[in-house]
Amino acid sequence: MQDTTAPAAPSPPPPAVRAGCAGRAGGQDLVFRRFADVSVIAQHPAFEVKDADWFDTHRPGWRQSPGMRLFATSSLFHNGVSHQRLRKVMAPAFGPARLRDLAATVRTTIERLLDRLGALPHGDVIDLHALFTLPVTLSTGCALIGLPDEHGPFVYEQVQPLLALLDPEAGSATLVRANRAANLLKPYLERLIVERRARPVGDLASLVAVGLGADEAASALTLALAASFDTTTTLLDQAITALLAAPERAAVACGQATAVDAAISEALRLAAPVQLLTRVARQEMTVGGVRVTAGQEVTALIAAAHRDPEHYLEPDAFRPARPPGRLLTFGGGTHYCLGAQLARLEASLALPAVLRRFPRMAAAGPPRPNDRVTLRGWMELPVVLGR
Repeated sequence: MQDTTAPAAPSPPPPAVRAGCAGRAGGQDLVFRRFADVSVIAQHPAFEVKDADWFDTHRPGWRQSPGMRLFATSSLFHNGVSHQRLRKVMAPAFGPARLRDLAATVRTTIERLLDRLGALPHGDVIDLHALFTLPVTLSTGCALIGLPDEHGPFVYEQVQPLLALLDPEAGSATLVRANRAANLLKPYLERLIVERRARPVGDLASLVAVGLGADEAASALTLALAASFDTTTTLLDQAITALLAAPERAAVACGQATAVDAAISEALRLAAPVQLLTRVARQEMTVGGVRVTAGQEVTALIAAAHRDPEHYLEPDAFRPARPPGRLLTFGGGTHYCLGAQLARLEASLALPAVLRRFPRMAAAGPPRPNDRVTLRGWMELPVVLGR
């Protein structure tokens, strides 16, 4: 079991109707699943995220919840000018120069982890999620923000209950766990922010410490931790699993750039780390022939859209050779994920490296999924490495 004591501060969708939507037009439960419709909802400025004003109206008392206050005040829940302001502060941490620096860290981490795997007894069943994919993303996320590697397990354990708040049916037990986690995580981040404000060093923690208020900075770092860890780990888990049985495995292991990029994109399509998004219509709209009224909530199923037979040939098959196309995995419009290129970078380095080091690696049983809906991924990935 992970030690969750805070370290000291560091130096399935409903049935679809013909329009691809389930629910009542004019009600509060519209669910869209066709690629064309989900794409509109993800990108059109008429559809906004639920922000503090929405929560004040529909979830009164949310500000008294430490978990909601820490997570739901991040840029993920801002619109318009306030969202742009938060995003502008964070953006340099994901720019080309910073990605080049992080690439060196990712390579070093990958080689260290692969050496450890190589030292394990031949033929043993191991959990590749626990021993490789998750540690890669933990190390990268810590480097992005400016945390020591050894603090990765602590922050990871506190972020998990907060992510469960994104699920559509998150209940009171989820909120209790999220509050408990926030009460541990926020003081840790506040100490880091105070330190970086006094002595900025160019990492994401320094950017938000200097550019944002204390509460905003803590929320920004919480979001960065969540995005850095879970979504990229899911990408790696799913891509490795698919490639173990795919003819493209050899090309990816050889590091052929086109093959690697295609495998990453197909993994992002077939098993999107973010399964759905919710939006609120700012004005009346018609989507896929369905009328959406102003103020109405809609759910857009990214996972279903990525398997839309009207958009993809053989949508349930892993086919990296399919013609490249736009994905909805990283959202769209003003809320397009800042960390998209970092996630692709990690995958482009990790996939060839692990397949090249263990060319006979094989699945050793079904993966064990987590119990979340929105950020659905795996908790265990059993494999036999081979040699």
